[in-house]
This record gives sequence, C-alpha cells and structure tokens, in this order.
Amino acid sequence: MTSPCKLVIVGCLIANALCLAAFAQNQKELIVREIHEGPIIDHRHPDVIASGNKSGFETGQFVKLGDTYHMFINEMFDRPHRDMRISYWTSTDAINWNRKSTIVESIPGRTPFNPRSEVWVTGVEFNDEENAWNIFYVAYRAGDKEKGEIEANDYEGRIWRAKSVIPGIDGIAGPYADMAIVLQPDENSQSWEGQQAVAAFNPYRVGDKWYAFYDGHNHVPRGDWPLGMATAPTLNGPWTRMPEGHNPVPISPEFNENVQVTELKSGGYLAIFDSFGDHEIAYSQSIDGIHWDKETRLKIQSDNNLWADAGDHATRTPLGAVEEEDGTFTVVYTARYDKDGRVFFGLGRVVLAWK
Repeated sequence: MTSPCKLVIVGCLIANALCLAAFAQNQKELIVREIHEGPIIDHRHPDVIASGNKSGFETGQFVKLGDTYHMFINEMFDRPHRDMRISYWTSTDAINWNRKSTIVESIPGRTPFNPRSEVWVTGVEFNDEENAWNIFYVAYRAGDKEKGEIEANDYEGRIWRAKSVIPGIDGIAGPYADMAIVLQPDENSQSWEGQQAVAAFNPYRVGDKWYAFYDGHNHVPRGDWPLGMATAPTLNGPWTRMPEGHNPVPISPEFNENVQVTELKSGGYLAIFDSFGDHEIAYSQSIDGIHWDKETRLKIQSDNNLWADAGDHATRTPLGAVEEEDGTFTVVYTARYDKDGRVFFGLGRVVLAWK
C-alpha cells in the first residue's frame, strides 16, 4: 500500500513537471534593444568625486515612480567589496544620475566580531501595511582565522529590514530606521546554504503573499552559489524558508547574485540577475512567481561598445528591470573596468525588449 507521504511527493513532482511544461510553452525571449555608449556613472562623475567613492558600485536596486528613477546602491568607498555604504541616487532618464544621500553606513573595522563591517542593499519595496518604504540589506562579519575560517571572506549574513521615517510614497528618499533582522543563520538553515548565507534578499509580491530569493555559498570546501526562496504573509514577516526540495531553486547551475523580480504587466514574472558569462547577465521567467525556468544569458555589451573588462565576474549585477510604458525594460548594471591604471566598478545602462 502506498503511504500518504509518497503520494504527496509524487503529487509535487507531477505539479512541478506540469509547471515546467507550461514554462516551455509560454517562454519568451529577451533581446537587447539599446546599449548606452560607455558607462553612465564612472570614476569621473562629479558626485563620485565629491563623495570620495574610490572603488565604485556593487549590488542594489532601482525603481521608477512617475517620471523619476530611484536607485539604492552600495558604494565601495575605499577597498572594493570591503568598505561599504548604501547611497541613494535619482534620475529622470536612467542615464544622468545625481547622488542625494548616504542611507546606511557600515561600522569601520572588518573583524570576526563586527557583524556590520559590510552592508549590501539588495531589496527596495513599498510596505502597504506600514505606509512606508522598506529596504533590505545584508550585513556580514569577517572570517575568524582562530576557528579555521578565511579572514578575507564573508560569514553569517544577516538580512536587515529598515523602514522610511517619512510615511507614504514620497518618503522613499529616507531617512531609514532599522526595524529587525528578518532572516539569518539559525536552526532552520538548510544544508546547501553554506558559511556565507544568508546572502542577498529580494522580496516581491505574489497575490497576497510575499516571496524572496536569497543566496548561499560554502567557502570550505569551496562550492557553487545556490539560490533559495523564503516566504512571508507580510513584507515585515515573519519570513520562513521554503522547504528543501523546492530549495535550492535550479535557476543557475553555478552562480547567481542579486536576483531582482519584476511582475509583468501582461502577467507572469521576470527575474534578472548576475550570472557567469563574458559581458553577460541572465534572466529567468515564471508563470506563478514560485516555479522558475532555467536561466538564459544575455550579452549586454557589443564589440563596438565594450567598456567593461572581460571575464565571468567583470560585468556584474543588474539592479532590476523596470518595465516601461512601451513594453521595453530599462536595466542598470554594475561592471568593472581598468582605465588609466585605475580599477573602478561603474554603472551601465541597457534597454531590453521581447523578441
């Protein structure tokens, strides 16, 4: 006699197979419609110089309200990927940007005992229940060599939720006040998450529930960068991991980072993120926002307009895909370049469209 547990597992497998079949029938292809010539923000930008940003940008999210784009992004103000702060910028065309403020500062002194030596913003959402904007950012500690950890690596990521002090849609500029840690290593951590998790956190709404992608990585032995999902009844939680079997989500075989989700006006969901590939980013599609197809990589720099360095980790993280009125998608992304003897992580812009 078949047990109820086995019937449930078989039912889940059949449901997943049906979802994957639906993906194959409904999948569309994105193409590059427009590539901005050169970076939109580089080391010569007046606000980069005025703010003392020595190494550039990495990870974040941008959204559009009316005719204005709002960008929350990490500035590597001294050493790349070490000395971090979260800043806020605005633009009316996603090309010409102005820095408005620093939103969150890290605590100087990167040690195993400083859990906020790095702060990486990865999510920006409006919280209807609070009538306020929320940002989500991850804070790490350094490795402890006394415990056999790698000093240069990030450990035990904790996801912070901060709320705009000024209520309403117009409060997006902040300031922001920390509310709570919404996800962190604990007794519910899953085996695939590794020593760095929880890394990144990008909430999006599906119906009356919230979901979020989050990353993991194991330093020793060195592993891939798998991707999981968490869910919550409200944006401020409580957040719980989706069960192993669903996690890790098989979108990318080896690496992904900063997964940003757009709910499409025509229905369904588009996720865009950093992946392997020379001058490439990747995207995935979903009908229900829960089951996702495998990544498709997209080259976003052309041979006659090539400003980023070559390599898997040179063209970096897209900050989202804003769906415009004409059905195209505006994408801002970070990328590393070496010019005049200086390494800097600048920002580029590309416009995508359905083929």
